[in-house]
Amino acid sequence: MKLILYIATVLIVVNYLFWKQIEDYLGFYIFEINTSIFISLICSYMFFTDKNSLIKYILFTMSLNNLFDEITLDTDTLKISEILTGVSIFIFALIRKKKC
Repeated sequence: MKLILYIATVLIVVNYLFWKQIEDYLGFYIFEINTSIFISLICSYMFFTDKNSLIKYILFTMSLNNLFDEITLDTDTLKISEILTGVSIFIFALIRKKKC
């Protein structure tokens, strides 16, 4: 499980140190994508350590939604992914409330 933290740390350090060289090599802007991958990995680790926490689930789903938006390079428009994220958070909260 801690492997996720190690991967996230290496990714963000490489991202901040070599982002210009990586972008020149690949030919497109990669800084935000790598940063959102880092955030998704950290939120995934937090959620997988405590799967019953609503706030950790919200952070996890919002970070995955942010990663999807960065990968599709369309961060300004409301799409089906945002709607599905909101619905999944609502359903998770209902299920969690019924268990309590």
